[in-house]
Amino acid sequence: MRTYILTFSIVLASYGIVNAQGGDPSRGPYNILPNGVVDGIAIKDEVPVRSAVEYEFVRSADLVWSKRVFSRIDNREKLNHEIFFPNDKFEDEYEAPKSAAEIDNPKWNKHAERWSLWTIISRHIMLGDLTVYRPYDELFPLVADGYKFKYPIAKNSKGDYFTVPAYRNAIHDKKIAASAPPSFYEYAGQYSNPLFLSKTNLPYQQWLDSLKNDPSDEYADIELDKDKIKELWELVKPGDKLLNKRIVKFLSSECIVAYNIKEDWFFDKERSMLDRRIIAIAPVVHAETDSSDGAIKQVFFYVNGTRSAIDNSGILSSYNGTVVERELFWLYFPELRNVMVNYYVYNEQNDAQWMSFDDMFWKRRFSAQIYRVSDKFDKEIEDYKFGVDALYEAERIKEQIREWEINVWNY
Repeated sequence: MRTYILTFSIVLASYGIVNAQGGDPSRGPYNILPNGVVDGIAIKDEVPVRSAVEYEFVRSADLVWSKRVFSRIDNREKLNHEIFFPNDKFEDEYEAPKSAAEIDNPKWNKHAERWSLWTIISRHIMLGDLTVYRPYDELFPLVADGYKFKYPIAKNSKGDYFTVPAYRNAIHDKKIAASAPPSFYEYAGQYSNPLFLSKTNLPYQQWLDSLKNDPSDEYADIELDKDKIKELWELVKPGDKLLNKRIVKFLSSECIVAYNIKEDWFFDKERSMLDRRIIAIAPVVHAETDSSDGAIKQVFFYVNGTRSAIDNSGILSSYNGTVVERELFWLYFPELRNVMVNYYVYNEQNDAQWMSFDDMFWKRRFSAQIYRVSDKFDKEIEDYKFGVDALYEAERIKEQIREWEINVWNY
């Protein structure tokens, strides 16, 4: 009897797991397919959604020494490949999702078992789990101080990406996507005298009726695409002409060349150890900047390894001009931890022992090169050292910190 009860409990628990996982967009890929097939020997994670384990609490009185350090995680280093791969791909027909259920559209082609960090980040920005901080003040783009969390893209709730066009456009704009400038909507453009519709102060239905009921209007008898007209009408202010929707192309993981991290290295007197905590992280891309103010003019895509840019018609074409590396935005790392803990990193030694992204960052299973430390001038290493000398300077800073820790015990 006990055997039957135990068997029934296991089956019921498994059924609950499948149902709980089936429609939950808050965690990574499942090895349970919608038709009940388990792609493997066992269910890889019985807990549908987890939260990150809190760091050890540090009292201010125990913080006897600290140094703010900025480092770069480069996609060209072999140790970092688990962060950047596998690549995802957006088909041309992929459009901005209007609900959480539309995010994992088949036109966003992702790996079946694991995703890159960028895939995770862009997905959860859409879901509203992450707050995006601009890399600079839009009035002063040359002062890249967004790592201080000074310029958040404000949202009211988790669903703002789907329901608030202004927030969605701000997130798209050189953050997770690039777009061609919108064109004016031509009503009945096949006629010799196309009409550019303008929004008025009238309520939408009255405004629409006024277009159709005007006997002097040569287009009054044309059947309007009401859904499209309404969507465009809501995008502009009264007095402005209706604009076609922007052609938006989402950045894939292939576009990310590095991640910059801001962390504090500190000595905790209570635990008697030198520790490190990541405070913020920023994806880095190749971009073209405005020659007048240094703002990001356009972000570059990579199509089969070829650098490309989006033109005014929304088509990607190859680009061979000058590029710079710029941060897209900053994320508060403790907020990202609660997302990453539900996604796993490839382990080439053992497919049964994958660690989460949160574990990987906690255990520092990556290679990062220092490019800035806190100092009185608040400048980067490359502002006063160049090339190989900058690498030597980064190693010198690391050695200084190690010597400080050794001296604590020697004296």
